Amino acid sequence: MPTHTVLPISPDILGFAEVIAPQGEIDGKSNSNEPHLYQTDRMKRLSTPWSVCLTRAEQLADCRLGKGILLDPACGSGSQLFAYCSELERAGIGIELDADSAVLSAANGQIVAQGGNSEWTSDSFVLVGDGTDATAALAEVGLTDRAVAVMHVDPARPLDTQNHSLDEMQPPISTLLNKWSEHFVVGSRGPAIIIDLSPRLLDSQQKEIEQLLLSHWPDSPITWEWVSTGRGRIDRLTIWFGAAAEPATPARMLRLLSDGSVVSFAGRATEAKKSPSVLPETGEWLTIVDSALLASGLQAQWLREALPAESTRHWVRISGRRPMLLSSEPLQMEKSIVSAFVSSTGQVMSRLKVEPTLENISPILVSANFAYLSRLTLRCKMEPSAQPKLQGKLDHGLKDYPRGKPGFLADVETNGGFAWFICKEP
Repeated sequence: MPTHTVLPISPDILGFAEVIAPQGEIDGKSNSNEPHLYQTDRMKRLSTPWSVCLTRAEQLADCRLGKGILLDPACGSGSQLFAYCSELERAGIGIELDADSAVLSAANGQIVAQGGNSEWTSDSFVLVGDGTDATAALAEVGLTDRAVAVMHVDPARPLDTQNHSLDEMQPPISTLLNKWSEHFVVGSRGPAIIIDLSPRLLDSQQKEIEQLLLSHWPDSPITWEWVSTGRGRIDRLTIWFGAAAEPATPARMLRLLSDGSVVSFAGRATEAKKSPSVLPETGEWLTIVDSALLASGLQAQWLREALPAESTRHWVRISGRRPMLLSSEPLQMEKSIVSAFVSSTGQVMSRLKVEPTLENISPILVSANFAYLSRLTLRCKMEPSAQPKLQGKLDHGLKDYPRGKPGFLADVETNGGFAWFICKEP
C-alpha cells in the first residue's frame, strides 16, 4: 500500500492551489522578476525570502556535487527547493506531511519553472507523507540506492520560544540522517547537506549539530551561514555540510537589503573583544552595527573593508541588539559591504552632562543645537514608556533647524555607569 501521495510538477496542480490559497490573497511583489508563489499566512512568516533562495542556489551551483536529485524532506512552500532545481537544472523531490502545503509546494514548483528552464520538472515531484520514511518515498518515484545528491531541510520548531532542544525540531535531524544516510551520494568531502536552524541556537547546540553530522561522515568540511535583514537580529542560521560547504570557509554572512539584493562575504570566524575603559572623544566616530555581524564572527573581515588601515578601532559594546564600534576615522560607507551592516554612524560632537530624561530636556536640546542637528534619534537604553515621550520632545525642540544634519544619542557603559554621546551623521 502506498505510503506517500505523489504530486507532479505540472500546470494541472495550479487549480488545486487556487482553492487553498487564492493568488488574489497574496501580497504583490515589488520585484517583477520574483515569482508570485502560493503561500498561506504561516508560510509567509516562515519562508525564506526569494532573493536569499536564489543566492543560496548560486552558492550551491558552485559546489562539486555528484549526480542525483535534490531533496527537501520537509519542503513547506517549496521555494528553496525549486530555486535549487531551477539554478542547477536538476530534478527535485519535496516531501510534506501537510497535504494542503504539499499542493501549494507543487504549484510553486510549476510557477518557478515557468520563469526559466523547465526540463527538470518532468522528474520532480512533491510527496504527501512522512519525510523520514526514506526508502518508501524514493520507491514511490522509482528511485533507490544512492539517489540524493543534496538534502536541504528547514525543520519545524516551536514558535515564540527563546530556546528549544534539538529534539523539539520536526522532523528530528538525527532521525533524518539515520533514515536518509544510505541514500546520499557521498564523495571525498562527504554528502551535500544543508540544514536551516533556529537563529537562537546556543553555541553548545551548534556543536551538537556538528558532532551529529561528523559522527556519520568524519572530517567533512562545515560552513556556518548567518542571514540578516538588518532589524537588529539574526534571521536565519544554516549549516552547510560536506560537499555543500565552501572549502576552507567556516563562516559566511548574508545581508538582505531592502531592494531585494544580497550582500555576502565569508571567512574564518573570530571572537570580538570589548575594549575596557575606552571612552569616545570629540571628533571620533561611533557606529552601531548589525548584531548578526558579531554573531557570525566575521567582524574582522568587515573592518578591513570598513576602515583605512591607519585608523584605530575599538569595540565598546559587543552584546545585545546594538553592538558599537569606536573609530578614529569615518567608515567607508560608499561600499555596500560596509553600509549593509551599519544601523547608525556619526561623529562624536559632545558628551552629555546629564542623563537623557524628560526633566533634562533643556540641556539636551542645547547640546543638540550646538551640534546643529535637525533631529536627534534616541539609540540608547531607556524605559520603553519614556522613550517615545522624550523623542517627541526632542523632535519638537529641533524643528527650527531643518537645514541641520540628523544625529543620534548613544550610550556607552563605563566603570561608573553609562555615559551618553551626541553624534552627527555624515
